[in-house]
Amino acid sequence: MAVLGLTFSCSKKTKDTYSYTFQENAELTILPINEDSYMKNSTIENGNNIVFTYEYIADDAEIIADDEYSEIIRFEIEPGLTEFNYTDEELSAISTVYSEYCFCAFFDESKNTSPKGSISGKKISETQWDITIDVIFYTDDIKYVSNVFTLKEN
Repeated sequence: MAVLGLTFSCSKKTKDTYSYTFQENAELTILPINEDSYMKNSTIENGNNIVFTYEYIADDAEIIADDEYSEIIRFEIEPGLTEFNYTDEELSAISTVYSEYCFCAFFDESKNTSPKGSISGKKISETQWDITIDVIFYTDDIKYVSNVFTLKEN
């Protein structure tokens, strides 16, 4: 008698997307998402700095309403730097901002705090930077990102 064994494997492929970019001749503008929220929003304008952007967009299930989620971390540095390390209070000076976009509530005023931690980077080439972000946003959102950021084409 022969025994036949079958193994089935299911793996869900997610369509989560990550991007690590920077823009030259740019500047960050930071505003609250709305007047009652501690969560901040940022936009990139023309300017004199270099703006770095980490973006994560979660896979969206089309059959589920309001499950969309994305997050962005941005900061800016002065042009001409080839290496940097900013910590704690210095993070506000480089306009460090974390934004979540979801069907979520951001109304706990005690979370309206400055970021704490460190952001460091080293220029690899004219089109790439090696960046490490190890920061706590809004008192308890711990974010760690370490990757090569690439020049974003306009």
